[in-house]
Amino acid sequence: MYIPFILAALAALTSALPSPQLIDLVAIEEYPDAVRVTAPIDIVKDVVPSVPAAPIRPLTSIISSSKRDLTVEKRDGDCSPYPTGSGPVPSPDTVDAFESFPTFAAMATAAPTPDGYEVVFINSNASLTASDYMGLYTLTTYDTLGCASQCDQASGCQAFNMYIERDPSLNASADNCPNPPSTTNYKCTLWGAPVSSSSLALTPTTKTPLPPACDGYNGPTELGGAINAPPSSGSYMGYQYFPFSQSQGYDPQTCADACNAQTTYDSENLAADGSYMACIFFNAYVLSEDGIPQGLYCSMYNETWDASYGTNYGQYQGDDRYTVSRSYSYALM
Repeated sequence: MYIPFILAALAALTSALPSPQLIDLVAIEEYPDAVRVTAPIDIVKDVVPSVPAAPIRPLTSIISSSKRDLTVEKRDGDCSPYPTGSGPVPSPDTVDAFESFPTFAAMATAAPTPDGYEVVFINSNASLTASDYMGLYTLTTYDTLGCASQCDQASGCQAFNMYIERDPSLNASADNCPNPPSTTNYKCTLWGAPVSSSSLALTPTTKTPLPPACDGYNGPTELGGAINAPPSSGSYMGYQYFPFSQSQGYDPQTCADACNAQTTYDSENLAADGSYMACIFFNAYVLSEDGIPQGLYCSMYNETWDASYGTNYGQYQGDDRYTVSRSYSYALM
């Protein structure tokens, strides 16, 4: 049985290098948090004034194979225990009680919509059937952000289901344990194409389209997380951050402009030996705090890196969870 969740989805900050390329949360926290806003009711029109973009200023110093893993359980009816799920089991332990358990509906409706995804539908007692299945993860909490991170890491993933499943606690046998107690699992499935309500999906969330190209750069290349290049390469030049509270939103061209401005600045402020580092590659992504998008993060490099280095999927700062979404790289033509 399934309980689904269906999703719908410039003031510049300069900083010295975190090591290695960790999101500089200490500096980010100096900015006011972005908040979710509820649209007003009983009015005909509400126009929010646009905020002009601030000038981009360069940093003042330079910082110097696929294998399917399928885990299965034996199913020979020997009454052996299955792993205990992480979710609550309603009382009485029946199908009807599971389907009507209010806690599950509350989880689905309260779960955050990950940045970069759009809601298809929510809290529908059905499961997704399609030909583009890409895998399943059992999570320890009802974690739409974690499920989205799994989709972001899977090449070609376009949608995910986050749902609650009623499973047997034992490997049932008609003779010895025909009706074992249930256990409740949080399931996350990945899909290789956008989904719609006609698919009878459980919590499907579909990715937003790729961002546009940037002038003078090849890309975008989709990444699972933020680029984490080897520190020994010395290619990381630093970052610029553009909080959404002070900018016009997610636009990788802003990062391209910052990369170009950095190269211009460095070429005009040479090192003692007459050399300078040129920005030829950048990673643009949205940084969210506890599911709420905060700003555009632009990491700059003087060397190109492929998608296998996009391994920073997020960090914690105390109890606050920071996640990476809409992470794309661009390389100078």
